Amino acid sequence: MGKNEIGKYIQIVSRQLKRNMDETLSKYNVTGVQSMLIGYIYKKSKQGEVFAKDIEEEFDMRKATVTGIIQLMESNGLIIRKAKQGDCRLKSIALTPRALQIEKIAKKQINITEKEIVKEMTKEEQEIFLKLLKKASYNLCNLEVKK
Repeated sequence: MGKNEIGKYIQIVSRQLKRNMDETLSKYNVTGVQSMLIGYIYKKSKQGEVFAKDIEEEFDMRKATVTGIIQLMESNGLIIRKAKQGDCRLKSIALTPRALQIEKIAKKQINITEKEIVKEMTKEEQEIFLKLLKKASYNLCNLEVKK
């Protein structure tokens, strides 16, 4: 494998995934990232309240990024924020009926896309692939930027 090939192909696959989801969801005025958050909020809300901090940690996003996405999702009628009882500074995030419809559509598209990604991989290769992606993510989280 040539020098810098891994990062190059991660970027290519990332763009392909983003383009695929964005095209599927554009008619609903939702981006792939927003649909990813909708799916996460849907799943996590079954266990209890969901907060911006949960999203930051789950997707390794900065606070400002999550805040911007949440504000846009709220203005587009996808989520509502409710003050937590006992601490009005904390606001839980809940999906609107519109977001629940989009969650079903996005989930279907994600399933189709994931099947395509691994269609010529054995179960063992799929497990190794996921393990290696997680390891790469962990390594990048712990990377010290040299100046």
